[in-house]
Amino acid sequence: MESSRDNFQLLDVRREDEVKEKRILNSTWIPLEELKKRMGELEKDKEIAVHCESGLRSYKAYLKLKQAGFEKVKNVDGGLLCWVYDLESSEG
Repeated sequence: MESSRDNFQLLDVRREDEVKEKRILNSTWIPLEELKKRMGELEKDKEIAVHCESGLRSYKAYLKLKQAGFEKVKNVDGGLLCWVYDLESSEG
């Protein structure tokens, strides 16, 4: 994932308390509730993979982005519950 950051974005749509507990390295954080007004922070020409804790909020974000004209968007099924890679953690 590190090597593809130039043409790929990982979007985290969880709440602030969840992000403070654990987070995928180098992900972009925009809470689902703020996504509509903050879509301008995302690049339409890059592929966007959206995740949350389990996949429900990220699916809602996926639908919002598709409706707004983002064509290269995917939902990360299962969210962090299925993530097997490194995370930043407040637990040290």
